[in-house]
Amino acid sequence: MVVNHALDAYRQVEKQASIHPVKLIHMMYERVLTHLEYAEAAIREGSPRKRGENLGRAIALVTELNAAIKPEDESEAAEFLRGLYSAMLVELPKVSISNDPMVLRRAAGYIRELKKIWEETALVESGLAGGQQRPAAVAADEAMPAEEKMKPGPAASVAVSGVSVSI
Repeated sequence: MVVNHALDAYRQVEKQASIHPVKLIHMMYERVLTHLEYAEAAIREGSPRKRGENLGRAIALVTELNAAIKPEDESEAAEFLRGLYSAMLVELPKVSISNDPMVLRRAAGYIRELKKIWEETALVESGLAGGQQRPAAVAADEAMPAEEKMKPGPAASVAVSGVSVSI
């Protein structure tokens, strides 16, 4: 029995090692959202055990997302993500005491936006996007003169483009 459990764990690690790092980040965003939704449902159901399990998993995933940013990356985007993830890691544990679903919804909103940006940038640039189509923003950026590209753009376009992922 123990041998089978160890073998299953080994196979799971081997499977995870073959996932492209960009896709892995995307999957982590999806799982955080799932666990935040489950935690909110558990609050409505009055199930502290389910709330705690899912809240713990969401916190663990946000911790991994934060750790995926290379420590030497001092770009504006990396600093923004570190700050956002750190704020989530301060606020999410408080839900265990407060049972405040608004904290979960706020965190889910941020993660949804990061996931969307990730899908529009990193997944497309790495060729891992579902439809393999480049979003209009990327096409417009490619057509833009070099001097226009140097001007600061909206924060959302900066939030992911300069971040290095180390997995």
